[in-house]
Amino acid sequence: MNYYEVLYILNPNYSKEQISGVMSEVSEFVEKKKHAILNHDIWGKKQLAYNIKKHKYGNYVLLNTEFQDANFVNEFKVFLNLNKEVMKYMIIKLDDKPSLDVNKEESTKENTVQEEN
Repeated sequence: MNYYEVLYILNPNYSKEQISGVMSEVSEFVEKKKHAILNHDIWGKKQLAYNIKKHKYGNYVLLNTEFQDANFVNEFKVFLNLNKEVMKYMIIKLDDKPSLDVNKEESTKENTVQEEN
């Protein structure tokens, strides 16, 4: 299996509904080609290192995915390049299956509750 981490940046003026729409569009494209999505999270609005299309900020979205075929990466790059909502993206191949941070968030919440008591 080939595991990938995709970080893409969207327009900073997009609302949560618009961001969700783009995320569902990306997810739909990946799943239509019979590949798996492991995690798809919004990181939020952050300042960019340099201006992209005259924007100082961008909405960051992280996608952890599993591609059955390594050749699909090129097809996915073409899709992201043609998608007008995506300002920039970065695709990284991972050696192992990415660990989901759900357990870390739950343990942090439990520790916070225990400290308050």
